[in-house]
Amino acid sequence: MRRTSFPLVAAIFLLAAAAGADKTGPKKDPPKAPGCGSCLETKPVIDPAELENYDAESRPAYAAAKKYPETIDKIHCYCGCEQSPNLHHKSLLTCFTSLHATGCEICREEAELAARMKGEGSADDEIKKVVESLYEKGKT
Repeated sequence: MRRTSFPLVAAIFLLAAAAGADKTGPKKDPPKAPGCGSCLETKPVIDPAELENYDAESRPAYAAAKKYPETIDKIHCYCGCEQSPNLHHKSLLTCFTSLHATGCEICREEAELAARMKGEGSADDEIKKVVESLYEKGKT
C-alpha cells in the first residue's frame, strides 16, 4: 500500500504547487508613449476620456499630449516639476502620464499652445522656442 500512496501524494503535492504558482505570466515592459519611439518619457499619456468630470477642463491638454507626444516631450515644463526631487519629471510630456496636469494651469497652457502650433504646421523646434520663450519671461 505504501508504494501506491507515494505517487498519489506526489501528484497531490505537484497539483497544489501548480495551483499556488504565479499565473500572471512573464513580466512585461511598461508601455511606451504611443507614437513616440524617441521620447524621454516612456510612460503612456492618460486618456483624456478617463478624466473625471471635475477634470474636464484638462481634457484638451491631455488630448494634445496624446496626439503629439514627440512634440510635447521636447518642451521643458515651467511649473517646476522637472526640478522637483519628488516628481522627477523628464519633460512636459511626463505631466500628462499622471493627474499632475489636472491641477497645473502652466502644464496645460504649454501643451495646448504646442498643439495649436503643431496643428498649424509649425516645426517642433519652432514650437519649443515659442513656448519656452513665453515661460522663460515669467508668463504664468
